[in-house]
Amino acid sequence: MHRFRDTTQCGSVRRTGRSQLSEGMRAQHDPLTAGLPWYGWLFDRILVHTPDVAAVLEVGAGAGLLWTYNYDRLPMAWWVWLTDTNPDVVTELRNAVDGAPQVTVTHGDLADLPLGDSAFDTVVANHLLEVLDDPMPALGEFGRVLRPGGSIVLAADGPTHLIELDRLLAGRVEGWRPLDVPRFHLGNGALVLAERFAGVRQERFSDGFRLLDADTVMMLLAAVCGRRLSIEHAAEIRAEVAAVIDRDGHFHLTTDTGLFVATAH
Repeated sequence: MHRFRDTTQCGSVRRTGRSQLSEGMRAQHDPLTAGLPWYGWLFDRILVHTPDVAAVLEVGAGAGLLWTYNYDRLPMAWWVWLTDTNPDVVTELRNAVDGAPQVTVTHGDLADLPLGDSAFDTVVANHLLEVLDDPMPALGEFGRVLRPGGSIVLAADGPTHLIELDRLLAGRVEGWRPLDVPRFHLGNGALVLAERFAGVRQERFSDGFRLLDADTVMMLLAAVCGRRLSIEHAAEIRAEVAAVIDRDGHFHLTTDTGLFVATAH
């Protein structure tokens, strides 16, 4: 059976701040820290909301991690299209799925997808809309390419996602602003989707990660603020986190994340 080539270390998907950190957390597989892995959970939800015979589109597929981790679970009668706006990412995706007969990769603008009307049974966007200044043009395209009655599955974070990191960095990084709350998030996404889709409902992932050592927390903080954290403040944070782990056995990190499912008119 064909398996995707591993392109997760190629570095072509460049995100910053909250979205970069979230992606790293969702990729963890250790059940002690991550609980049910994100990509397995998301794929489970797509299975529930997609027919056995279906055309499925992921917009903004990035490195294709959703399909890398779940290719062996792909129903035989699904045809999958992956799109991204970054030509380099598209090239890597094509290399990763080379020989996978059910998967097609294409380059496309989010507001002008190179795909036909009413062509798909399910459209997936995994933490995509929250990085857009204006999600409405993309939502319009999602509705155009969906068949009437088809499902849209949109993953997003909420306003309290990874809030513990804000608390650790407050007052310790010059010019630090709290992790940005995007225009589209779990708190407001239902209202945004209700303008274009029917039957909007929300499903939650988990209540957090348990991080078992201070080094992991420091690595995640480095992904957020880079070199702006001084040696002295890094030492303070490490000591604070280590004290929490000594007391509780872990450092809790809130994962205010999940998805919306809705139906095309």
